[in-house]
Amino acid sequence: MKAFLLACVAAVAIAAASVAVLNSMQEPVEQAFATTGVRL
Repeated sequence: MKAFLLACVAAVAIAAASVAVLNSMQEPVEQAFATTGVRL
């Protein structure tokens, strides 16, 4: 039971770290597709 709880805590920690990394790497659509031929 202790290993299962530790695995759950580890999964939550990994998910939180992934959210933080992905939010810092992504850019808004206005910047990602900022060319002369795109209308948003």
